[in-house]
Amino acid sequence: EDPSRFPSEPPTKSATGGPTRIPTKTPSESPSEPPTKFPTKNPTKSPTKLPSWSPSEPPTKKTTDSPTIHPTKGPSELPSVPPTNTPTGTPTGSPTEDPSRFPSEPPTKNPINSPTYLPSKYPSESPSERPTNFPSNSPTSICYKVDNFEFTVEGVSLGCESIETLADIDKYCELEMRNDGGPLLPIKKFCPSACFFDCCEDIKAQNFTVYEEKVKDIYEEVSGENVFDGTDPDRMDALNFILDEGLCVDPPRMIQRYISALFYYSTEGEEWQDQKNWVSPKHECEWDGIDCNDDLIITRISRDDNTLKGTLPFEICDLPLLKRLDLDSNEIGGTIPNNIGRCQSLVSFDMDNNGLTGTIPESIFSIKGLKSIDLDTNSLTGTLSRKFGDLVDLQYLALWRNQFSGTIPARMGLLKNLGVLYLEFNDLTGAVPRIICENFRKEGKGGSLQELVVDCGGINPKVSCVCCTCKV
Repeated sequence: EDPSRFPSEPPTKSATGGPTRIPTKTPSESPSEPPTKFPTKNPTKSPTKLPSWSPSEPPTKKTTDSPTIHPTKGPSELPSVPPTNTPTGTPTGSPTEDPSRFPSEPPTKNPINSPTYLPSKYPSESPSERPTNFPSNSPTSICYKVDNFEFTVEGVSLGCESIETLADIDKYCELEMRNDGGPLLPIKKFCPSACFFDCCEDIKAQNFTVYEEKVKDIYEEVSGENVFDGTDPDRMDALNFILDEGLCVDPPRMIQRYISALFYYSTEGEEWQDQKNWVSPKHECEWDGIDCNDDLIITRISRDDNTLKGTLPFEICDLPLLKRLDLDSNEIGGTIPNNIGRCQSLVSFDMDNNGLTGTIPESIFSIKGLKSIDLDTNSLTGTLSRKFGDLVDLQYLALWRNQFSGTIPARMGLLKNLGVLYLEFNDLTGAVPRIICENFRKEGKGGSLQELVVDCGGINPKVSCVCCTCKV
């Protein structure tokens, strides 16, 4: 059972030598005897209770040499002494609130030596003085530029060079932030528009907005209206390439660079085997495979066997002096542009071993100076036009391994300069006209024809011919 609260025997008259094993209750909080009048010489082994928070005696009138061990509370919220009438030498650690928009005192009569941190507003659009009565000696430029403009933001000196690309103008001006994690700042208040754009007098564009509009107008004359509505990624990429670099030359040169970039994007230039210098800051005449004359006008594009895909852009014929287009052994698909006849300077059209479909456009027969057409190993269809006879300068015609049908037109016999004619592996039928065979060169005499190949072999030949090399 639980131990009893009372002893089993009455207590003895004399105390035992030591305390009982178990005390009758918990130790008392007060001493068992009243304190003596005089303190002991030595302190007790342990205090009677926890140390007091307040001193045992009232404080002396004089302060001690050192502070007390424990402060009475946390620091006070109010200063112990009223503030002085004059400010301290250094500013406080942090301002009490956002900087005021207005000065705390009226401005001094004399200006300070340097400009204020922030301009008060945008530059005025009107002049500060009246115009002079007499014109200047030369016309005023629509452009302006401040090369050495500099401003400070958060202790960092920035100039026009801190604005890196024209593509970021919207980001800088509309979102008001610097490129790639720089400090927020209202660029329009700091830097003049010359920092964004070196105005283009060649197309009368005094700022980037006008420049972009005029560039689009120039290229819509080439590619068609509304072509930059965002639905044609290749032409948008070519446009943005021009805008990003801020090209400023006369319109014909702007068109040449746009078409060069468009050719790259339309034929999936990112996948080309060799992309050397393409869509780089270098002049397009330095892009690998582009040849130019002494006036830096493109005369040849040669990208044979270079994994080109996509399609041939019709704008290619807005290169007025393009003489040679050599694109064989690639994977270009689609049709030959219907406006191929606009390539009036074209001498050699070489796109064999690709994936071309459709027919040969009639407009090609208007290129009177064309000397070579190499379109074998494609998937071209239709009949052979009698207008081939209009290409009187033609020397080489290779149309083999396609899907042409019908008969061979007799007007091909008018091609007195034709040396090679390959028509095999098609669906052509009938007889080769005698007038064509008469163009064969024999013993140094006669015409220029040296080789004519058709499907005239086998037991049941598709084509009959008395002068041909026959294929089955």
